[in-house]
Amino acid sequence: MKRMGFSCAVSACLILIIAGCIQKVERPAAIEPGRYFPLHVGDDYYYSGPVGHFAVVDAIGDLRTVAYFDSSGVITHREDYVKSDSRIGLKSMMYRVPGHAYIGFEPALPFVPWSNLIGDTLLFSSTEIRGDSNFTHLRIMVEYKITAIETLVTMAGTFEDCIKIGMTYRTLENGVGNKLDGQSTWWFTRDVGFVRYETPEGVGELLRADVDGRSYP
Repeated sequence: MKRMGFSCAVSACLILIIAGCIQKVERPAAIEPGRYFPLHVGDDYYYSGPVGHFAVVDAIGDLRTVAYFDSSGVITHREDYVKSDSRIGLKSMMYRVPGHAYIGFEPALPFVPWSNLIGDTLLFSSTEIRGDSNFTHLRIMVEYKITAIETLVTMAGTFEDCIKIGMTYRTLENGVGNKLDGQSTWWFTRDVGFVRYETPEGVGELLRADVDGRSYP
């Protein structure tokens, strides 16, 4: 009995020593993707560059509709997003331009960060569906990468812990480009949305916004 008690005591000491030598490594806490583009009806954003002015104008279930306006306040196009706490996906884009009235994505394309771990990547495949005379279908692949966590200063204010995400869109059909072909970079901040962007069409940053009853700046 004494020998058994001694063995148990030695084992317990070894466990404590080993445990003390092990370094605990933790991944960053899981984020809530749905909070990085809130999409409350009435949210209103103004950006420099090609994004310009848009507002969230409608909500039906998990679907949110965003309308873009020109300088005279006329709607130029709309985008539909599928929103939940775990994801936000771009479902479709509707334009006034003849021949490009509707472009849909099945499944919806992820649009916000899913992680705050620098270096994390995500590959996503989808089908672009065009509302043209042929109802063209294109297979596309999108590569997402978390590249940095940064503090940004814009006309709308100072935003900390912005998640910088790169998006690369590629068409899997030969000789035909999709609407979003190319590389873009977006900076998202929690409870606001994206505050800076770089796309093939141009670059810009948040000038002012009203989000869930709060004004920036």
